[in-house]
Amino acid sequence: MESVSDELLNADIHDLKRGYKEDSLLDTYTCLVCGYQTEKGIVYQEAGVFYEAEKSMRRHIQQQHHSMLDYLLSLDKKMTGLTDLQRKLIGYFHQGLTDHDIIAELDGGSTSTIRNHRFMLREKMKQAKLFLAVMELMEEGGKNAGRTASVPTKPSQSKLPGAPGISEDEREKIISKYFTAGPEGPLTSFPKQEKRRLAVLRHIAGDFEAGHTYTEHEVNQILEARFEDYVTLRRFLIEYGFLDRKPDGSQYWAKQPENQGKGKKNMKDQQRRKELVNEYMNTPRPMGVFQIRNKQSGKIYVTSSTNMPGAINGQKAKLASNYHVSPELQKDWKELGEDAFAFEILEELRPDPQSPNDLEQQRVYKEKVAQMEKAWLEKLQPYDEKGYNRRPRAK
Repeated sequence: MESVSDELLNADIHDLKRGYKEDSLLDTYTCLVCGYQTEKGIVYQEAGVFYEAEKSMRRHIQQQHHSMLDYLLSLDKKMTGLTDLQRKLIGYFHQGLTDHDIIAELDGGSTSTIRNHRFMLREKMKQAKLFLAVMELMEEGGKNAGRTASVPTKPSQSKLPGAPGISEDEREKIISKYFTAGPEGPLTSFPKQEKRRLAVLRHIAGDFEAGHTYTEHEVNQILEARFEDYVTLRRFLIEYGFLDRKPDGSQYWAKQPENQGKGKKNMKDQQRRKELVNEYMNTPRPMGVFQIRNKQSGKIYVTSSTNMPGAINGQKAKLASNYHVSPELQKDWKELGEDAFAFEILEELRPDPQSPNDLEQQRVYKEKVAQMEKAWLEKLQPYDEKGYNRRPRAK
């Protein structure tokens, strides 16, 4: 079954229909399909035309994903509950085709059959509404019966899940394997095996100071220094009990096991780790455009980032987790394996060492990188038989 982002699976109907969610705390809009973000107050330029953040996000959905209906209909039928015929019919109904036109597209059938399918889809919609209401009422009951999260004033003494059966030597080998640039560097890939995953999550949880509360934005910044797909990291840290948060997501804090957070040595280690993480976050990363090339067919996928090492790791993680934005690339990756693909830098934008590493400068770099990507897309035309990128719709 095709995997999709955690943000999409937890989105409400309104956000699912438009394809993005709004974060009123961070003043951002986030694409539910690929995680692309725009920020309120910033004007985005495309081909000489300026767009405010939400309009730019809507254009992104249209240009990169065609439409949310197209994307949702492309998902595995185990996720949508729709048969292949029903998905085709929904597409035809959306286009406004007449029953006779649909019969022609299907190469057979009758108007009464088409009308019956339309009726059954409407009945399915009614059932879905009732089922959604039932589940929401069930969830509300569970929340009322459950505990209310509170922000601790001191480190929690709850027992965190460890990595059973892992010796100190094994733990060091796991950390060395998944943090190739050093224990304080970025995570190269997210492990699938639970024992390794627990060891990695416990290591990353050490980036958070005991007894301190964080905003979601601060959590994302800390985790992004470790791994581009910080949403996945955040979700697993919460699911495995290393982080806790308020129900509205306004505050996060670290849970500490009984054998951590005690003694001067641990305090010094934690302070040193915090300094190294801050140093890494404030060090400009290589920016630019890169491609994923199929060594056998020569097909390429072109993308860009203001953090290319993190983006390359993120692309590998999405492909390994089976939720890449390009279905064709995902299919070939699954069939051929990682060794059949090369990650190659096309153009690099070197940051000015004299410029401040502030939000405004990051926006400038982001716009420059986006223009570089546009130029490479026009040059290489990685569409159809030549590549895995989705061709922009004609204006």
